[in-house]
Amino acid sequence: IRAINRALNWLLPSEGPKTLNGLITETLETIPEAPVCLTITGYQIEIIRLKGNMIVTAKLFPRLDVEH
Repeated sequence: IRAINRALNWLLPSEGPKTLNGLITETLETIPEAPVCLTITGYQIEIIRLKGNMIVTAKLFPRLDVEH
C-alpha cells in the first residue's frame, strides 16, 4: 500500500494491511468474487481476476474529488 501511495501520490489507508489484497479483503470482510468494484477512501478498485483466495488482477482508478 505504501508503495502505491508513494508512486501515485495517493492516500490509501496504510495503517492496517500492508498489501492491496489485504486492504480489499479487510474492507469487504470476505474474499471477493471477480469481477467486482469497490471504493476505498474515494479510490475505485475493480477486481478482475482471482486465483484461490488471492487477487491476481485489479485496476485502480484515481480519486475523483468533486467540489460542490
